[in-house]
Amino acid sequence: MQIMILGASRSSIFLMKRLIEKGHTCVLVDPKAQEIDQQFSLGVLTINGIIIDIDILKEADIGSMDIVCAMSDSENQNLMASEIARDVFGVKSVITRVFASQDYHLFDDAGFLSISSTVLTADAFMRAIDGRIKKEDYTGQCVSNIFGNSVAFTILDIEDNFVGAKIRDVEDTEGRHIFGIVRHDAFMTSLPGMKLEKGDKLILAEQKV
Repeated sequence: MQIMILGASRSSIFLMKRLIEKGHTCVLVDPKAQEIDQQFSLGVLTINGIIIDIDILKEADIGSMDIVCAMSDSENQNLMASEIARDVFGVKSVITRVFASQDYHLFDDAGFLSISSTVLTADAFMRAIDGRIKKEDYTGQCVSNIFGNSVAFTILDIEDNFVGAKIRDVEDTEGRHIFGIVRHDAFMTSLPGMKLEKGDKLILAEQKV
């Protein structure tokens, strides 16, 4: 896939390395994009410029991207850049990095998939402290506001003994529903008769009271 990263934060640099390892094409837009690319030996396409500059984004051909990730260290710029990507250039898939610990779901209400660094980090530490799950089993969690309801989405790696099983046979019974599957870095909506494959990640949905 062609993925544009807006903002050269520590998180975005780490993400680009992971994406490149999986064969994706990355484009980095940042005032120091070329310098960052050379410093970390990323080997990505670079455009020097502010991530909310429409002319810069046009030069970077943002409209042709499969996914745009706004990941700068400025929450306001991330939101503005996301709005520009969606409303001006018609990008269908926009992911926004936010920091607010309470109201970050408001970004979802604006039509973006928002990921809160603060909440994900706190959730991960709480689960590690509580000892409720093993480190190797936990991938991440976010909470979204859907029609006034808080829904937690948790991503889990499947165990080897579930490979080949159908969704209906492994459906969670603790109030969580298998919402989807991440397979080969692509999201798939879960169906009861779908068989799990090695490397799949389950996306579980649970309504929070």
